[in-house]
Amino acid sequence: MTARKLSISVSPEVEETIKAAAAEEGKPVSVWLAEAAVEKAQIALLHAQGRATARELVAEYESEHGTLPEESRQRARQFLMETGLLDDEPWSAVG
Repeated sequence: MTARKLSISVSPEVEETIKAAAAEEGKPVSVWLAEAAVEKAQIALLHAQGRATARELVAEYESEHGTLPEESRQRARQFLMETGLLDDEPWSAVG
């Protein structure tokens, strides 16, 4: 695999945090940052898939039983927020 150079700007505090974490794991900063970026991207993908699945389940329920009551919709939203699958973003069955 060919490595490509990437330049980033961070605050001094973030720089120290990154360097300390990389040193703790015995890795060069560039390797540590690359791994962190990949992990973040994988988590974002899993969250997106979880949100899509939740929307599909709600749509399936609504196609069989009619509109999901608002109280149930709010409980589902709260559950998704608590599990980290949903940030504080608007959410609907169609969205």
